[in-house]
Amino acid sequence: MYEFRPVTERIKLMRRLVRDRVISVDAERVELITQAYKKYEKVPPSIKIPLATSEICANMTCRVEDFEIIVGNIGKDFLGSGMWPEWDASWLWKELEEMALWELWDDGLYHRTDKSGVHLSMSKEEIDKFMSFRDFWKDKTITQYFDSWSPDGFEEVANLGILEMGSMMRAPIHTGHLVAGYEKIINRGYSSIKKEAQDWIDEHKGNLMGDNVEKYMFYKAATIICDGASEMIKNYARECYKKAELCVDLERKKELNQMAEGLNWISENPARTFWEACQATIMYQVVLYMEARHPALAFGRFDQYTWPFLQSDLTEGRLTLDEAQEIVDAFFLKSNCFYRASNPKIAAYTGVGVTYHHTTIGGIDKKTGKDATNPVTYMVLETLGRLSLHDPTVSLRINKDSPEKLWDLAIETTRLVGGLPLFQNDDVIIPGLIKELGMELEDARDYSIIGCQEIVGSGNDYPAGNGLHGKAGLGSHGNVLLTALNNGINPSNGKAGGLETGFLYDMKSFEEVKKAYKRQFDYLHKWSVTIQNYVENLSGFYAPSAALSISIEGCMESGVDCTIGGAKYNSYGGTATGLATVADSLSAIKYMVFDNKLCTAREIYDGMMTDWKGYEPLQQQILNEVPHYGNADPYADEIMKWVTDIYYDNCSECFSKRSKIYKAGLYGAAQHVVQGAVTNATPDGRNTGQPLADAMSPGQGRDKNGPTAIYNSACCIDHGKYMDGIALNLKIHPTSLSTKRSKESLKDMTKTYFNNKGMEVQYNVVSTEVMRAAQKDPDSYRDLVVRIAGYSAYFNELSEAMQNDVISRNEIEV
Repeated sequence: MYEFRPVTERIKLMRRLVRDRVISVDAERVELITQAYKKYEKVPPSIKIPLATSEICANMTCRVEDFEIIVGNIGKDFLGSGMWPEWDASWLWKELEEMALWELWDDGLYHRTDKSGVHLSMSKEEIDKFMSFRDFWKDKTITQYFDSWSPDGFEEVANLGILEMGSMMRAPIHTGHLVAGYEKIINRGYSSIKKEAQDWIDEHKGNLMGDNVEKYMFYKAATIICDGASEMIKNYARECYKKAELCVDLERKKELNQMAEGLNWISENPARTFWEACQATIMYQVVLYMEARHPALAFGRFDQYTWPFLQSDLTEGRLTLDEAQEIVDAFFLKSNCFYRASNPKIAAYTGVGVTYHHTTIGGIDKKTGKDATNPVTYMVLETLGRLSLHDPTVSLRINKDSPEKLWDLAIETTRLVGGLPLFQNDDVIIPGLIKELGMELEDARDYSIIGCQEIVGSGNDYPAGNGLHGKAGLGSHGNVLLTALNNGINPSNGKAGGLETGFLYDMKSFEEVKKAYKRQFDYLHKWSVTIQNYVENLSGFYAPSAALSISIEGCMESGVDCTIGGAKYNSYGGTATGLATVADSLSAIKYMVFDNKLCTAREIYDGMMTDWKGYEPLQQQILNEVPHYGNADPYADEIMKWVTDIYYDNCSECFSKRSKIYKAGLYGAAQHVVQGAVTNATPDGRNTGQPLADAMSPGQGRDKNGPTAIYNSACCIDHGKYMDGIALNLKIHPTSLSTKRSKESLKDMTKTYFNNKGMEVQYNVVSTEVMRAAQKDPDSYRDLVVRIAGYSAYFNELSEAMQNDVISRNEIEV
């Protein structure tokens, strides 16, 4: 059995504070950005945003806790959060005006504790200050600019309630689902990047012709951001020196002075040590947070870009492996301090207490193609397992030469921390990136995973993998099917707006049913992409991202911001969750009505329109007799393949000005639960309000033949086409990993699946009995971690609907 390193006392303390988190919301960033926007009111956004970001960085509170060795905060307190009023803070202004969801506690703070969001607190002083800025921002948000006008026909189709960009705000957050150029930042430093920009400006002074004006604006923005980042990091150094002056512990005094010296160095220069590389990564993350409400700033291949520094430290005797492990622990605990106060509507999709700092480890070397596992790879998994962290999500890239020791640690971590790591198959993903996205071999080998499951380039890609501004594409695919079977009217809300495709009971063949679904899907999906394209057309002007662009390959070289095509690679995409529900529904219609004539189309139609009330025998027959996806039954799997092919083919026809590639994905955060809640009963026997199937997994409880059957069904589609990512969730009973032999069985089963061209799998190692016990006694199970779909969470922080969704999945014995 893999033996974990011990955890230091200060890491235990920090972990306890992080686990007991209450996010303290403050008005500091709101105050600073409001002052900057007043000061630079007439300045165009491409310069105004960097100027505001720089002033926020230079004047924000910089904290250094007594127990910290990695510093960086996005609020005034240790577990604090600012707000991003330039995007949308109306939800919090409204809540604080009404105070229905907030209550005053004995600590003198107002608390918001319902499960629709992270536990928040605010002082009366901060509330009053925050509310004082409401009038300034009421008509100045980026969201309002995006929402102010729509293409012809949008309102009618949005009326259906199926388009994500119709049912919610079109731009509540920045695009930012990507891996920034952390490797560039730590290996170049801000001074070098600023010089590159300033040199271009100096060379073109008084001679700006053609598009050089736009390039000048870009490079000027780059110099402003670099200055702001440098000043912020120096302020952290000053705070370390102050703490050192007051410190009586000589060992800690020395450490604080070393931290200060290192921070001063990386404020302008490239990192020299492992600690500096980790600290510089966090400092850049803070800069990005100060710029905008980027939703998913993934850390990328953390083990690859930090290992050369650790290797040098070990060689020179500056650091031991145990000391390095503490730094990794501190890094990921600091990552857990980046939870933000967020709109509960967004939290319903993305999860509670999730940073989306997705971290990728393992895989192969981008230059040699050989296995790239190194000591940091193991340290990341140890951090997850020893500290029982549910966040950030970690993906482990697997290749044919991945060490057995790494497999052992990964499976032991999976046993300890439900759903982590995710297993990603290099042998499917790398060829897919080359074929589908046109990536060069070296860049494809260097891929990372972001957000839930999106596959992207590392520091060279502006992928918008979850759609533009946090919109993943269509809403409920179950409602797409229901609208197709109900002549363009969504029965879940009674609204019209789809194509008139006829009623199920008038369709004379299964081909007619398929034709109706395809027509409706093609129409609605292209509307979804149309709105994304409309938003993208505005995004580059209203929401450029100089802080991101300074690090992403291609932008500094071309003088073009990443939001308008400056990155080396440009793509975007979305995801389709719940397709197994659609496939099972079509299987039910085919099997019951047309192939075996066990009922009429009218009976199925009436059954689902009445939520199966009065049709319970028919519902049970469908649930128990019809073949379902996930059981290695060609009858159902062929229909699942047809449904996914429809989706992929439509994506292949979509593009924008910035990107000629719209990627297909089969993953989700918690969309399947949220979408299921607004979806009427479906022909597969599912009841109104129940979750849809998550990601590309079988419908809840529909798989009956064990993991091998699920794997065989999953491989009915070509995973290499879905370069926006795939998520396959399997719920494993803990007893299945109680022995060395059972762990070997899970490893062998995963290897076989990957040899059969499976792309990804994640295991929830938890029993139904334990989760039901946790519902009754949450305090006794407060560290129980489960995987939802695109994120993991502490079970007792989930809504009841989310908890029941995980419980409803079949347990698998390995």
